Amino acid sequence: MEDVKLIKPTIELKDEYLDMIKDWKDNNERPNPSTLNLDTSDFPAMIKKLEGFSKGIGLKEGYVEHSTYWLIENNTVIGAVNIRHRLNDYLFRIDGNIGGGIRPSFRGKGYGSTMLSLALDITKDMGMGRVLITCNDDNIISEKTIIKNGGVFESEEVETNGNVVKRFWVDLGH
Repeated sequence: MEDVKLIKPTIELKDEYLDMIKDWKDNNERPNPSTLNLDTSDFPAMIKKLEGFSKGIGLKEGYVEHSTYWLIENNTVIGAVNIRHRLNDYLFRIDGNIGGGIRPSFRGKGYGSTMLSLALDITKDMGMGRVLITCNDDNIISEKTIIKNGGVFESEEVETNGNVVKRFWVDLGH
C-alpha cells in the first residue's frame, strides 16, 4: 500500500469521487463521514465548502472546525476521513476527533487501518496531543482498527436513540 495517501479534496478527482459515492449508494449505505453527503451538483462549490469548514467558515450551529481528506490509491478514491480540530460536548461524548469510512468494494483489505494511521499523523502535525475515536458497540471491525492504531478503551456512551458508542483515546506523544 505504498501508493495509498490522504489528500485534500480536489476537483481533479471529481469522477473518481462520484464513483465512490455511487459505490456506497449501490450498497444501500449512507456515505460516511457525513461530509460525503454534500450536494455534488456544483462540484467546485462543494470543494470550496469543505475548505471553508477547515477554517470555521460555513459551519452549521454546534459544529467545530473540521478537515476532510480522501484516501486515494493510484487516483482511485477509496474512502474519506473527517478530522475535527477540537471537541465540543457532543463530540467528546459521541463522535470524537476522527470519523471515516471505506467504500464498500474496498473493505476488508486493510485500507481502514491505513487511513486511520495517516489521519493520526495529520492530527499529530496539527499539534493534538491525543485524540478521541469512537465506534458503535456492534462495529467490531472499526474497534479492532482503532485498537491496532493505539486506541485505548475508556468508556461507553448511550445515545438518546439507545445506540451504544465505544470511546477510545490515542496518545500521540506530545
